Amino acid sequence: MRPGSLRRILRWAAGVLVTLLSAIIVVTTATFVPAYLADKTLSNKAGYLGTILGAVSLLAFLMQQLVGLLRREKPAAVIEQLRSDLLRELSARLRQLRRTSEHIALSYRSAGDSSEVRLEALAQAVLRGPQRAVLLGHPGGGKSYTALQLALEILKQDPAVVPLVVPVGRWIDGEEVDAWLPQFIATEFNVSRGSAQDLIESGRILPVLDGIDELCIDETSVEPAERLLRQLAEWRLHEEPARFLATCRRATWNALDKDLRDHYTLRVYTIRPVGYAEATRYLSRSIGSADVFTPALDLAMSLQDAGRATLLASPWQLSLVAELARSRLAAHRDDPGRTLVTAAETANAASLVAHYVESVGTARAALPIRLRNVLDLWWLSRYAKYLELNRSSQRVVAKRTLPGGAIILHRLWPIAGRAALVWDFILCVLLSVPGFVWAAMFFWDRGWIARLGLLLGAAVWSAMLIRTSTKPWMPAATPDWSRLTDLRFSLRQTATALVIAVAAWLVLGPWIALISFVTAWLAIGLTVGFGQTLATDTRPEIVGPLGVLRRERTVSRLSAAVMFPILAWGFSLEWGVLAGASLALVYCAVVGETVACALWRRYLAMIVASAFRLPPAPARFLQRMCGLGFVRVAGIAYQFRHEELLRYFADGYDVRDHFRRSWRTGGPQQNRTSPPRAVVE
Repeated sequence: MRPGSLRRILRWAAGVLVTLLSAIIVVTTATFVPAYLADKTLSNKAGYLGTILGAVSLLAFLMQQLVGLLRREKPAAVIEQLRSDLLRELSARLRQLRRTSEHIALSYRSAGDSSEVRLEALAQAVLRGPQRAVLLGHPGGGKSYTALQLALEILKQDPAVVPLVVPVGRWIDGEEVDAWLPQFIATEFNVSRGSAQDLIESGRILPVLDGIDELCIDETSVEPAERLLRQLAEWRLHEEPARFLATCRRATWNALDKDLRDHYTLRVYTIRPVGYAEATRYLSRSIGSADVFTPALDLAMSLQDAGRATLLASPWQLSLVAELARSRLAAHRDDPGRTLVTAAETANAASLVAHYVESVGTARAALPIRLRNVLDLWWLSRYAKYLELNRSSQRVVAKRTLPGGAIILHRLWPIAGRAALVWDFILCVLLSVPGFVWAAMFFWDRGWIARLGLLLGAAVWSAMLIRTSTKPWMPAATPDWSRLTDLRFSLRQTATALVIAVAAWLVLGPWIALISFVTAWLAIGLTVGFGQTLATDTRPEIVGPLGVLRRERTVSRLSAAVMFPILAWGFSLEWGVLAGASLALVYCAVVGETVACALWRRYLAMIVASAFRLPPAPARFLQRMCGLGFVRVAGIAYQFRHEELLRYFADGYDVRDHFRRSWRTGGPQQNRTSPPRAVVE
């Protein structure tokens, strides 16, 4: 049977199951409403009301899932949705990289061809035929920038192709490309693994693999890059070579096995240095918002005269010069004679990066803002040291290699050490105690069956807490209903819900048993301990670096909401309708915001365990660093904008020196009347 047919059968089977459960709940509600209106005793009214509330809430959830199943997107619709989302995403990432309204117009040269081409012609060449291309450049030469530009240009030129920019640093050495790419697409674009595989096999996906050199510790240890490139060269779709475009540093490419470079039909392109005319145009537009801006022209001329022409030829360093000069010009408008960029600041790339960082962190602002900037940069240096340690030592935690260039929020807990796992367990215990206390008060005096069920439930719950809070890596919420066919998940889920239902039947009756079964089945399906078989979202979208955590938080809230009806009923029997429902609402709200989903809970545990050695709100902090131009979005991860920035914050940033200079900085400078200067010799 074809995978697509099997998924359709599973989807319809799930729809039938949801419909049957909904019908049972409707009958239950219709039976309990007259009883609630007729019964005059407060305790029975509380029981009826809790059951009705639970039934209505569960019905609403089930109908939502049914609507989601019926609205399942077709492959063509998925592709159109991805193209629309990619257009917006790529445009935003390009703006984030260039930091100004201007872009640097790069040119490219094909191996064996002396003529240069622009971006549009390069996109046409990549689209023609079964093209497999490699784009080479020096560090800071514009490889990542070109990858984004090229993907955007291909989107505009060919409506049948979906170019996906794939950070190669996310590939784990040893993985097969044809298995890794579907998983990457499923994670990045919120589709199931099967749908991702269908997209790739359709031939409409063009992977743009950015940064093959990032797999190497240095430019001589190129074995991981060779293994990946060999897999890509031998990758086939329907017996034909699969199309792809990869970017790589020239030094890494030259160190690769010569047979690998020569014995495959790989078309090689090289990024050309930025020309002087283009550099002056870019500086004028970026600094002065004009086609010709005299201080920018003087700056370019002085850099060339001082032997710093390489700064103008490198897109990365040229953009730093432009940002530094623009920042100085904006901060000292009342001091027109102030030098925009000095010779010492442009002595080398490290010096330029250091002064660029300082210009952002100690711009003329109020003292509290400057001190906060220093604290932000210290936190950023902690992230940089973590990534550099991972990269240099190839750190592995529980058989998973830690990323050396990407900050993935929902996988970031190792930065806080084992303390994150300890706090994960503590949070689970603290927020489980109120539920255990109520269960003991409610069930202990209802006979030996109730006591046995209570003890068994406590044992199962404790085992799940220990498992989910101490296991290093937990799966994220998956948009894949077909996992219900995996007996490892579905049998445990259904068996546990059935045990709870039988216990409820023996103690409380058949209707409460039915409500308990449905509630338990849904709640367990939504929790990561049993595979999150119901955590599904059928809408394809670009997840982004915050998307996984947002989805996990939604699943956490939904899990708590599913439990609210049964808890409201039980609390109402014990303490009355008003107090019981209110307590259940507060308890579920707290649990839903903290511990009901494993990855979200682990994220909070990391924050607590770091004890202000890391920012208390990492997601907001990294968004702020994006705004300052230090990091950039790369799919579901954040990356430092350039390796020079990562190296500076990991090795060269001195927070104490920065703090002292920030404390002294401030106050208006004495006005001058001379025109702005460029570089002081």
